[in-house]
Amino acid sequence: MKISSKTHYGVQICSSLAINGESLSARELERRTNVSRKYLEKVLKILLNIGVVKATRGANGGYTLARPAEEIKMGEIVRALEEDNLEFIGCVSKNDCCCPSNKLWKKLFDGMNDILDNITLQDVAQGNIN
Repeated sequence: MKISSKTHYGVQICSSLAINGESLSARELERRTNVSRKYLEKVLKILLNIGVVKATRGANGGYTLARPAEEIKMGEIVRALEEDNLEFIGCVSKNDCCCPSNKLWKKLFDGMNDILDNITLQDVAQGNIN
């Protein structure tokens, strides 16, 4: 399984907002993440839709976190940005799968989600991941 660049940049954007603690313009986020404006806007749209980021228009506008970083779980961000919702194999979400390896893939899937759901954006921004 490979995490998409969209997810990688989304985590960078959210981390930048958490570290900064104040509004950042699209131009500043573009500079910090080294991603094109068009791609940045695509990622921001997803983050806005799930209520992790909010946008303010105007001269002093920009992007900020919609909630405190300690309330935002990484699982929320990663699953929203990954188009397959981290379901790296089809039988992971099927209860009636008779594949002999289903339990292995389900355990891996559950483990990844458990880790992501127990790490906050604040943990990532502060480097507090053990």
